[in-house]
Amino acid sequence: MVGKRTLASWPGDVVVRTRASIISGFLAVFAMFALARTLPAEPVELFLSDAPVAEAVELRLQDELWLGQYPRIEPASLLQPQPLLLPPAGDWAQPVAEPSALRSRDPDSSGVGFMPSPRSLTPALRFFVGQEAPLRAATDPASLIGKSPTGLGISVQKRNPIVNEPRIRSSAVGTLAASGSYWVPARIDLDTMLGKLDARAIDHVTVINGPYSSRLGPDYKFIELQPLAAPRAEQGSWTAASTALDYLTNGRQVHGRQVVQGAAEQWGFRVAYGHRTANDYRDGTGSPVPASFNSRSLDAAWSCDLDEERSLAGTALRLDQTGVELPGQAFDLNFLGTDAYSLCYVAGDLQTMDQFVFDTWYNGTTLQGDNSRVGKPAQFPAMDLFELRASTDVACRSSGFRLACIWGEEDGPRLTAGADLRWVFQELNEFADAEIGDVVLTDIWSPLPRSQWIDSGLYADFSCPCSPQLRLGGGVRVDGVYAEIVEDAANLTSVTSRRIPLASVYETDEFAQYFFPWSAYLTGRWDWGENWSLLAAAGRAVRPPSLTELYVAESFMLLLQNGQNTITGDPLLKPERVWQIDLGVLYESHRLRCGANVFHAWMLDYVTFENLSVFRIQGGAIEQVNLKYVNTALATKTGLELQGAWEATERCLAFATFAYVAGRDHTRDGEFATEVRSDGNYRIYGAARGAFSGISAAAAEPLPMIFPWESRLGVQWHPAVSEPNWKVELAVRIVGGQDRLATSLVESATPGFSVWDLRSFWQVTDRLLITAGVENLADRAYREHLDFRSASGRQLLQPGRNFYVGTEARY
Repeated sequence: MVGKRTLASWPGDVVVRTRASIISGFLAVFAMFALARTLPAEPVELFLSDAPVAEAVELRLQDELWLGQYPRIEPASLLQPQPLLLPPAGDWAQPVAEPSALRSRDPDSSGVGFMPSPRSLTPALRFFVGQEAPLRAATDPASLIGKSPTGLGISVQKRNPIVNEPRIRSSAVGTLAASGSYWVPARIDLDTMLGKLDARAIDHVTVINGPYSSRLGPDYKFIELQPLAAPRAEQGSWTAASTALDYLTNGRQVHGRQVVQGAAEQWGFRVAYGHRTANDYRDGTGSPVPASFNSRSLDAAWSCDLDEERSLAGTALRLDQTGVELPGQAFDLNFLGTDAYSLCYVAGDLQTMDQFVFDTWYNGTTLQGDNSRVGKPAQFPAMDLFELRASTDVACRSSGFRLACIWGEEDGPRLTAGADLRWVFQELNEFADAEIGDVVLTDIWSPLPRSQWIDSGLYADFSCPCSPQLRLGGGVRVDGVYAEIVEDAANLTSVTSRRIPLASVYETDEFAQYFFPWSAYLTGRWDWGENWSLLAAAGRAVRPPSLTELYVAESFMLLLQNGQNTITGDPLLKPERVWQIDLGVLYESHRLRCGANVFHAWMLDYVTFENLSVFRIQGGAIEQVNLKYVNTALATKTGLELQGAWEATERCLAFATFAYVAGRDHTRDGEFATEVRSDGNYRIYGAARGAFSGISAAAAEPLPMIFPWESRLGVQWHPAVSEPNWKVELAVRIVGGQDRLATSLVESATPGFSVWDLRSFWQVTDRLLITAGVENLADRAYREHLDFRSASGRQLLQPGRNFYVGTEARY
């Protein structure tokens, strides 16, 4: 057994770095502001979009946004009519320019590299995070997605107010990565790919609900981030600043954010520092839930023109989080630190192509956690029963590049072809001491050994107007993926509580794996008459297993609702192969916009879980389920999405949504069952999957982690003017009960619930915005389907009534 290894000393080094990050954050922001004030400038005014804001269902997305700019909005999906809660533009806007090389780019493009794609033809959703975040009291982008009525078909697992994981059409835990900078969770139960980002630092997020993109990597569902870009001035130069402060009563959550930015015709910059802190919240029963946190972030963006046809832009982020309590998880976070950088080069009007784009990025996260806080044994009494003392430290890094060559104009035939490279490194150490009866176990090492995942790919996208009514799009992609363990083999001879070689845990020593996925898709839109449009999309894609799915070795990850899971990977996992179709219809008129979408996906070799064994407490109740990643030959998902918005009067807008997805494992028995012995794990071919767990199940059953149907109904009131200076929204989220359960994995039913929210804003003056609202207006005690609950009756409930108020001043 190797000695304990840590990724960073604790607590001294972390305290120094945390204090340094706070001080450097304030100094950087105010030093930049002081420097900016020395530059020649027009009279200092914050600017907004110079176009009036009409109803969100009729407006288009404006290019190159910056914090404080309230743009015109266009839902990216043709099936996204919900209204956004946005203040007016006002009359004090300054004109906005963009880098010279980007002035002809596709306004529907996104990502660090501003690369176009025929996404407007696909069943995709776009969320305008930077504008709506303060109005919905959102923390990270996933929090905003969960609170926005535009989040159709996307559910969010809420682990902490600042740790939220989106699930696209009930996708599995930890399987999503966020582009452009290819964010991946460092540890899938404690960290999420969107939890490191402040919602106000994001321009928008695009969610693609199927295999309808070729440039975002080998997968069949995508989240793409567009960070706030540095501003530009049409003429002259200017500097400006804004200060925001928010307070939420439940948990006494406080958030402050200071922004400084400036621009000229050839350059621009933005620097921001944010600080969030909170105590435990109270659920709908009035009981305290340990969910405190302290989070500090410093983010920046800059851009400059090298000449009339070439531009350079970059972003940077430093995040420090300490004391993050995660109810329903095995560990709390003592410290999480993230550093992220991106750089984009754009050249236009070239002899051989119309535009060339090159992106590169790096982001790295380290975290440390343990189960030592007093609130943890109250959630998991077995920790005290077995005197379990455990800790974890994790390192994760992602780097790569993407280049694109673009031919064609925005409204005509357009082709994008390119190549990319993604590299992911991951290391997870988990150490535990326990006393089970007379048996004393020390230094139990349950790792995800040092591993790396390398993907190189070639891709092409096209869009083509075939007639005034018909437009087609599509793409293809091929990849080569290599995964391996890079840990010294001498350190892998004694792992888990059984002190066995890692190869015995996996029943193979073939750690290195190669995958050669390919994908293709075709989309189309047909405008029928003045009011109707038909949409269709079909695609095929392959997702290689992640490093966690391949190499984790009995780590304590609470992945299912019953909690207290250990999870084991399998280096012999096959990649998932998915075929999917989407069919949609849209109706638009002056006062009504509505749409419907249906989809079906065939998932071959879908990665799910096998129940290896269960642990029962007195009375026979199951307290722990031990899991292993496994392929199932055939699984399917089918769903329906409905939405609509109706302008009832000049002062009132009503909206409604409905989303439903059903998932089924058609080959649950599988080809083998895994038997856990003292000297290793063994595949017993011919036995039904999970046969040694003692839990009986049918040959086919629902997939695990499928969210129940969900609907939102709401109404907005505002003055009968084109740019109202106030708006009030009352909405109810209705969630059905879920009784379609994976019984082999000991899932339990969840009752339905409804939650009312009241939100509002008031533009007091051109320079002062006030937001206020009440979440969970009726103080309902409820839990989501994936929230922790145990057979002995302990459960995690979501926050009760929560009043919030916020202000933003600009100067």
